[in-house]
Amino acid sequence: MDNSFFPIRFEMHIVLALLALLVFGMQFIRYRRPHHLILALALPCTLLPYLSDSQQFFYAVGIGEAIALIVAFVLGQISAHKAEAEERAAEEAEEAENAEGEEAAEDAEEEPEE
Repeated sequence: MDNSFFPIRFEMHIVLALLALLVFGMQFIRYRRPHHLILALALPCTLLPYLSDSQQFFYAVGIGEAIALIVAFVLGQISAHKAEAEERAAEEAEEAENAEGEEAAEDAEEEPEE
């Protein structure tokens, strides 16, 4: 492959691809978000153009990478909205539980003790 396509040396490209695999793989194990898995697999795929000198293969990998990044972005946004909704629901449930506790305490205070 012509080195003019990549601004960094091959060795550095391998290191960065493996680092991306490691970081996003750990994030997927930790958070179980699908966009982390997509990024963990897609970023090391940038090494594929080194396997062939074909321009068609190079552009196919580029299109595949672009699609993977778009899908990861969309899934990341969906995950963020789901997490936000779950957080809001947990806060509302906690507030409702606290309100019930306060009402029970007020009812207990109002009853005269004999």
